[in-house]
Amino acid sequence: MWYIMQSIQSKYSLSERLIRTIAAIRSFPHDNVEDLIGRGADVNCMHGTLKPLHCACMVADADCVELLLQKGAEVNTLETPLINESGAPSTMQLRRMTHAWKSCWNMVQTPMRWMGTRTLLCTGLPSRTMPNVCVPCWRTVPSWAAMKGNLESVSILLDFGAEVRVVNLKGQTPISRLVALLVRGLGTEREDSCFDLLQQAVGHFELRKNGNMPREVTRDPQLCEKLTVLCSAPGTLKTLARYAVRCSLGVQFLPDAVKELPLPQSLKDYLLLLR
Repeated sequence: MWYIMQSIQSKYSLSERLIRTIAAIRSFPHDNVEDLIGRGADVNCMHGTLKPLHCACMVADADCVELLLQKGAEVNTLETPLINESGAPSTMQLRRMTHAWKSCWNMVQTPMRWMGTRTLLCTGLPSRTMPNVCVPCWRTVPSWAAMKGNLESVSILLDFGAEVRVVNLKGQTPISRLVALLVRGLGTEREDSCFDLLQQAVGHFELRKNGNMPREVTRDPQLCEKLTVLCSAPGTLKTLARYAVRCSLGVQFLPDAVKELPLPQSLKDYLLLLR
């Protein structure tokens, strides 16, 4: 029994170090992601509301995203809200929230200030002004990558079978998260390319509610017109068939799976979003 408990504790410690190394938050000087995974760190271990793959997308580390997926990270995993069945945080969750709060707040005067603040806002940890508030926010891995406008991470996630139509608790999809970035005027050519890639993968998307675009979108007439045209036009049979085939292949490395299909190379490239 002692050996079993010691093994569990050791594995948890490695998993804790893994996510700290990914986020570069109080990590050990010589730790690296691949070595920690090789020593037994769990790539799907939950830390607060985040798993390592969420964190890798949050910091826009495409190489880390790919490595985690190769090592078995769940591509369609959700963040989990910090609440139990009664609607209140559990004792263990409160302890983790307090520990994370102290760790992040101590970095306010360092170059990691932005990362600490980002972590607090996006993991549902209590703010300094509202210490008793806990915000549930299931976010998906593709949503994190899209929200960051990270083209490389989005491309890797799609190669590993990420679901692009998945919806979080707020009813947001990866595309709607990216649109929220674009309407703030923060988009560049990379974000535009990321949008085009997600659009290809989804086949068709809808942003309107009761026939109207969200208020924030209407503030940018040019973008609003573009999105209205895209939402109004029905998805073509070709694009919808591509989405259906990619979904039917399931969660796996799609380039290898598509390679085995008895299809012309041009169709294989189309399925892999290369055309």
